[in-house]
Amino acid sequence: MVVRTLLPIPTEKDVDFVYDPHDDVAELMNVIKRVAEGASGAGIIIGGYGFGKTHVMLHLAKQVRNNYDNSIIIYINTPGSSFMNLYRAFINSIIEKKELLTKLVGKINNPLKEAISLIVNNGDDAEYARQWLLGEQTPQNFRLRHGLGSRVNEELALRVMIELSRMIVSVGYGPILILIDELEDIITIGQMRKLQYLSLLRNLIDNLPSRSFLLASSTPAGWDEIVNTYPALARRLSTIVIYLRPFTYEETQAFINQLMKWRDLNMRLGDDVVKVIHEYTEGNPGEIVRALSLIYASLGESADANRVKELLSRHV
Repeated sequence: MVVRTLLPIPTEKDVDFVYDPHDDVAELMNVIKRVAEGASGAGIIIGGYGFGKTHVMLHLAKQVRNNYDNSIIIYINTPGSSFMNLYRAFINSIIEKKELLTKLVGKINNPLKEAISLIVNNGDDAEYARQWLLGEQTPQNFRLRHGLGSRVNEELALRVMIELSRMIVSVGYGPILILIDELEDIITIGQMRKLQYLSLLRNLIDNLPSRSFLLASSTPAGWDEIVNTYPALARRLSTIVIYLRPFTYEETQAFINQLMKWRDLNMRLGDDVVKVIHEYTEGNPGEIVRALSLIYASLGESADANRVKELLSRHV
């Protein structure tokens, strides 16, 4: 069996496997336990490319989904260029939960009440209501007929997200887990839009209800940019900070052994081979997986240190 890479995004099966020598995942699961009991907050995962930020997030999401029946999980693989990217992911995470929407109708006010009622009743205007709630364009006569304003913009999206989150928790759902991968991508958008996006995230964190947690990930360089650009958001995310560190030689050895067992591989790699892998990958988990893939594909189930060194010198 060929070792599939865990990068850039693991498969559904891959996220079951986690090697956690520094107890990073264990710490995050403890945070989620406190959140499920009523706390709220935010955190940041910091690590270089290949260090497993996405893997940790998706593993955490699956654990929460499996352990909490009424959990709400929002994951975006990049923040995009607008807060609407996160908002739409939030709406899509609840829009198919008819039992939840039915409970929300009795708790919220118009125009949300009207839009969600149309979706629950699944009438002729249900699709337009769905589009309106997602911030997409809808016919004017539809909006006039149901007393809905023009399409949802970023400021209204923030208010909707806050109100619906509070109501979701009030009807017994949760925890709410909001995952924003590759937060550093925000740095690449224009200055005004960037500051607006960061401000909206800060306001979202400030207004999270109980049983809610926002977790972002970033490269170290991207995190430094966010700290310098919008320290108010950085302070809030710094409540929980997870630094993903490179593996030591011993950790690399344990990771390889556990991964090969997980993959049901019978690769025979001596200590000298593992040392070569660790040297060339510098303990980067993603690069270790890539190295194993190369070794298995090129050299088969057994390889000596010299051949591995020659192979990795060309590809890693």
